[in-house]
Amino acid sequence: MYAFKKTIFIALLFVSPFIWTKALCNSSELNPDTIEQILKDSNKEERLDLLLKSTERIIQKHPKLAIDYAETALLLAKEEGKNILVPEAQQLIARGLYIIGDYNKSIQYLDKAHDYYIDRQDSVGLVKTHQLYGQIYTRIGDFKKALDNTQVAFNLAGGLENREKISDLAREIGNIYFYFDEKEIALDFFEKSLKICKEINYSGGIAKAHNNIGRVYSEMGMLDHALEALKKSLKQKDRDEDRVSYGNTLLNIGTVHIKRKEYQIALNFLDEAHGNFASVNNSEGVANSLYYTGVAYHRLRRYNQAIATLNESWQEASNTDSKRLLVNISEALSNVYADIGDFRRAYSHFKTYNSLRDTVFSNEKAKLLIELETKYQLHAKQRQIELLSKEKELKDSEKQQSRILIALLSIVTLFFISLTYFTYSRFRYKSKANDALKKEIKNRMSVEAQLNEYQDHLENIVEERTWELKVAKEKAEESDKLKTAFLTNMSHEIRTPMNAIVGFSHLLTDPESTQEAKDEYIKIIKSNGEVLMNLINDILDISIIEAGQLKTKFKPVPIIDLLNELKNFYCTELDKQAKDITIRTDYDPDFKTLTVITDKVRLSQVLSNLLSNAIKFTGEGVVTLGYRRSSSDELIFFVKDTGPGIAPEKHDVIFDRFSKFDKFDNVKEKQLYAGTGLGLAICNELVRLLGGKIWLDSCLEKGTTFYFTIPYKPDKDDEESGSERKEKLPKNILKDKTILVAEDVISNYQLISAFLSQSGVDIVWAKNGKEAVDLYNSNRHIDIVLMDVQMPIMDGLKALKKIRTVDKKVPIIINSAFYLTDEMEQSFSAGCTDYMTKPIRKEDLLNKLIAHLSE
Repeated sequence: MYAFKKTIFIALLFVSPFIWTKALCNSSELNPDTIEQILKDSNKEERLDLLLKSTERIIQKHPKLAIDYAETALLLAKEEGKNILVPEAQQLIARGLYIIGDYNKSIQYLDKAHDYYIDRQDSVGLVKTHQLYGQIYTRIGDFKKALDNTQVAFNLAGGLENREKISDLAREIGNIYFYFDEKEIALDFFEKSLKICKEINYSGGIAKAHNNIGRVYSEMGMLDHALEALKKSLKQKDRDEDRVSYGNTLLNIGTVHIKRKEYQIALNFLDEAHGNFASVNNSEGVANSLYYTGVAYHRLRRYNQAIATLNESWQEASNTDSKRLLVNISEALSNVYADIGDFRRAYSHFKTYNSLRDTVFSNEKAKLLIELETKYQLHAKQRQIELLSKEKELKDSEKQQSRILIALLSIVTLFFISLTYFTYSRFRYKSKANDALKKEIKNRMSVEAQLNEYQDHLENIVEERTWELKVAKEKAEESDKLKTAFLTNMSHEIRTPMNAIVGFSHLLTDPESTQEAKDEYIKIIKSNGEVLMNLINDILDISIIEAGQLKTKFKPVPIIDLLNELKNFYCTELDKQAKDITIRTDYDPDFKTLTVITDKVRLSQVLSNLLSNAIKFTGEGVVTLGYRRSSSDELIFFVKDTGPGIAPEKHDVIFDRFSKFDKFDNVKEKQLYAGTGLGLAICNELVRLLGGKIWLDSCLEKGTTFYFTIPYKPDKDDEESGSERKEKLPKNILKDKTILVAEDVISNYQLISAFLSQSGVDIVWAKNGKEAVDLYNSNRHIDIVLMDVQMPIMDGLKALKKIRTVDKKVPIIINSAFYLTDEMEQSFSAGCTDYMTKPIRKEDLLNKLIAHLSE
């Protein structure tokens, strides 16, 4: 199709210059390649006319190419002595330079064209130059020159009765007032422009007026009205015809969504706007879209991306003369650095902001604002005078008509009195009928307007509901996929350690296995047992959280001691794994001895999960663990790694249950890490229970930092700088002690017996709760009781209560396979001394027995 059109246009060149010139001007589908071919096949005189028309045709879509065409036309016009076309070429070059943001050079060409039009008294040319002057000076912030030039263009266009130009200039005057925060006055001019555009059916002007009205509504906080106006503008604009105008409306829609805190939607619109500006090399548009994108990243707490985007915006804005945009960017950078605690850079950007703001908003600008207000009021007064004058003329005309009517009536003879009365009666009747008809028409128009408004509102509601249903459907599908993946993954994750445990357990009984091999098998079985236990704990934790039974116990916690414990533990684990990773701690030395009232177990669980993730996803490098005091009543903890990072589109769902992502989503060879996909979901819930919040900041290939906060509640009674010092307990305290073990499962009893075989204790075994009570009553020399809960005949809690009726002091430790917090509370309410959950560890059992027997 394209080749056919190109052939037709080239053929037309040889038939008639008039025909192909007209075809070129009327075609909306010609591209630069076709134009180049036409120019190549034409003579100098034809080429000059073609160049000017082609420039006018493509200047909005291909401004740089249009500048090249106009410069070639300028040279040809001078060579051929076509002086009348020289200023037209200069004015087109100036327009192209304005579109790409080179304002100073644009003014230089515009000055030359203006001088020529002044000499020739060419009103049409002067309207174009003064209008472009106004647009340029508005962009660079010289509003006095902008207003003066726009006013001159407005007056000249009025003399030429060019209503299309008048509507454009009224809108541009409104823009000047808008930049001075005079929203009411700006809105007045925009509505006047819209009215004229509708009267002359000027679709391009209607679209731009709706865009400007949407901007005013956005600044006035009327966000729903703003979106409605901007959507109307976008619907009427042709993206391919004017990418800058189309990009401006996309940019304005993005800023409205930022104000509505719909940041992800805003980023989509801003990205599309950026693409439109970049395609025509519009520096100011690119800088603006990057600036608002940086603002959106800041609101999402994606600080690294915000800083990178704002710096890129600064570089683009520096290529233009728009100091207003540089003021906004420097302020935004100052705010981002302040939020991440880099106050040195925040102060540096704030000084830049102050300096630029003083330049842009000087006293001269304030005086100009007063002048603008005076001109607007004068304009309003002139309109009132014109209306009063027209009203007086109308009244005089009515009086003249009354005199004529009286004169005619005085001539009428007595014979026609009855006829006159009849006529007058008919007139009154028709007048009443007309009044009724006018009232009916007015009512119908009002109802029609209400119906149209309701229809527009209904369309917006349907569009919003459709979007919400689409999002809900996508979330449901994603949730279903995640759960399916979770079940598949859990089957794999559980079977993997179980396969090792069962397989190497059989090898332990193989007579051909050497003792060295058996020692290695035991290590593998122990390691995989720990992995399996962690998986089960994750599933149980999320179950407790969903059941709403997870509770916290707040006690004094020395923060540095906790961090050092975690660091030492994971350093030991890294030595076993032979990973090239360094773990560092990072905290303010002024708060080294900080002791806070919180739940140590849950705080440690959150930090452990984050550290495990950081180590898992980091092949080699550094993992940093630390905290800061972000305010007088809040602590902020962070775990930072140098791993592969997390893609931005995953940030919103990273804390969802069952979320697991590949190492790299954009490569064929993917690595899916082990785990349930529940760790970060558990961290999110635990941080919420501790009274804080959690978030992340990550860039691909640069690493990830997880942050979370907890309330800062210092332990006022703790004056010591270190952790509590525990006295060492004697290791032989268990010797010759008698322990009653109530356990119905023989393998569990055998495990406890094996744990205590070297301690010198005497073990009495009860196979159910009733037998435990009878043995205790018959043997008063029992020193401590280890009690299971679920047992036949009589459960452990009932047995515990019966023993407490005869002995209030004997230590009784509950040893349960249940994981819920309620059972722990029930056990302590029944009178237990301590509580353990299965599977038990030898070290934990010995420590608890020694601690209670030494009291």
